[in-house]
Amino acid sequence: MIKIKTEERKMKTQRIEELMEGMKSFSKGDYHKSELLSEMFALQQEIVELTFSGEHAATAELKIWDVEKHLEQLNEECGHVADEELQSFMESSKTLCNLIKAEISGNRGEYKAFKTLEYLQSQNRVMRNVELSNGETRTEIDALVITPKCLTIVEVKNTSKNILIDEDGNYYRTGEFLKWDCNIAEKMAVKEELLRKVLEAAGYGHIRIRSVVVFTNNRIEVQNKFTQIRTCFVNHLAYVIDGFRLEDSITMNEMVDVQRVVENAMCQEAYPFEFDARQYQADFAKLLATLEFAKAKVEAEAQEERVSEYEQHHERVSHQAHNKVKKVTFADVMRTIFTSKQVRYAGSTAAAVAITVVSGIIAANTVSKGGF
Repeated sequence: MIKIKTEERKMKTQRIEELMEGMKSFSKGDYHKSELLSEMFALQQEIVELTFSGEHAATAELKIWDVEKHLEQLNEECGHVADEELQSFMESSKTLCNLIKAEISGNRGEYKAFKTLEYLQSQNRVMRNVELSNGETRTEIDALVITPKCLTIVEVKNTSKNILIDEDGNYYRTGEFLKWDCNIAEKMAVKEELLRKVLEAAGYGHIRIRSVVVFTNNRIEVQNKFTQIRTCFVNHLAYVIDGFRLEDSITMNEMVDVQRVVENAMCQEAYPFEFDARQYQADFAKLLATLEFAKAKVEAEAQEERVSEYEQHHERVSHQAHNKVKKVTFADVMRTIFTSKQVRYAGSTAAAVAITVVSGIIAANTVSKGGF
């Protein structure tokens, strides 16, 4: 029995390594923001395909929550052998799903804002996703609009919750309770400070900078008590920028040059993803391997029970001492296990552990019954 358990642990480790090798997403250490969504989608698809392994004809439609449901059911069938691993995986999955949703929501919101900026009446140059850094602090400007009057920093918010910005610039999502998100005043001040340094270094320190926080969902309610920041809904964005009461101070040539200066200052450095994708992959591999092997054991034990019932049945109906009935062989047991749906999808390693388990069971029966 000790030998069986040692062999099982070895095969389980091999199965975990096999699963890890099958996941190629997030293979780099650092990423640009533009790369993250495609990598997260790739990770989700890998998790889905490894979980179902061809069990579903179209895994492209399945998501992480389908994986959670499947593994939760499998864990229950196996006697809750992986409760802690499952809970940890589900918590990490929630974080990953929220990151995917936030990225999608942000992209949709920015798209709406960029489309609205096409209606600007002023001469303009629009820059998207401007990343700036001074070595210690890094920030991203969703949109930077250059007009003859000023530079406008546009911060895009795509939310379904009502919003409160208090007198100190704290940004809350409202509902039954206030949920603090950030200090939007400090956040916008950092954007303006880094942009100002870029302009000053190029001799454009005199150019005025304005900031607008734009909300893409006009069905929500926004209360802004911080007067230094302008807020508006997306359908008013072009009107707000055109309506700044400032004298023209930037020529067309200067607008072109300012855009070039900002482009040259944009941060090209990649950064680590805030989510530990590699640990998430490892947790998933351990969980799936644990459940696959547990399921193989359940199948093996059920098969052994059927073998025992078969023998008992023939003992009851046969009263002749020398009447030889056909015994179920090791090959018969293995054939039944290997045709089971679970082992077909569990992989070669999980199938191997079934052989080990049944070998132990049959050996135990042979000793107790004096032969098989």
